Amino acid sequence: MKLARLAFNGRRFNDVYAGVYPRELLAADGLMGLDVLSRFELTFDLVRRSMSLTPSGPDRLEIGTAFHTPTRLPRNDCGRIRTGRFGQLILLNARVDGIQVDCFVDSGAQYSIGNLALFQALGPGVVRATQRPLIPVYGVTGQTILAEHENVAQLIIGSRRLGPTSLLFADLHAFDVLGLIDRPALLLGADVLQRFQRVSLDFGRSRMEFGPLRRTIETRTRS
Repeated sequence: MKLARLAFNGRRFNDVYAGVYPRELLAADGLMGLDVLSRFELTFDLVRRSMSLTPSGPDRLEIGTAFHTPTRLPRNDCGRIRTGRFGQLILLNARVDGIQVDCFVDSGAQYSIGNLALFQALGPGVVRATQRPLIPVYGVTGQTILAEHENVAQLIIGSRRLGPTSLLFADLHAFDVLGLIDRPALLLGADVLQRFQRVSLDFGRSRMEFGPLRRTIETRTRS
């Protein structure tokens, strides 16, 4: 459907096209995508459980523009990133049990999910359960995919060491869209994001920053 006007945070957007899905699938009245967010900095304060949205970059909305040039961030940020076909921020210096992965944030996802290329690369090094029941993963448009569930010994995002982490593994449609099917990649969901004090996604300037780990995480990874 076509929305004649969308207004929030003192900004207005005209002629926004949006898909329509049942509310029980979205668990909300709507989801805001990169067609709108691409001109903002989105910051999650995981301690206060709040979110802020501030203008970023040029005061112009570009939809469907592809960017592929890696950008080096300042040393106090998380590292090198590139942007995907539709402006998604992809971090290039994350590691899962020593394996370098490309990862991106999906704040609406409950769990963090690696692709099958990462699952296969982990091989015998991953801590595998005797029985591995497949876990159903439900998409916002109603689709269901079955995922493997495994524990890894060490997840590193930039300079942050998160220690043992439980992950799901499946070839989600998002990996295909971003061209991340054939090499190890990881979608970062709420289960990993909430281990940080703050996470910032600056789409206008192609920057991504992960703040300090929350105290309970720091204590657990040091022990």
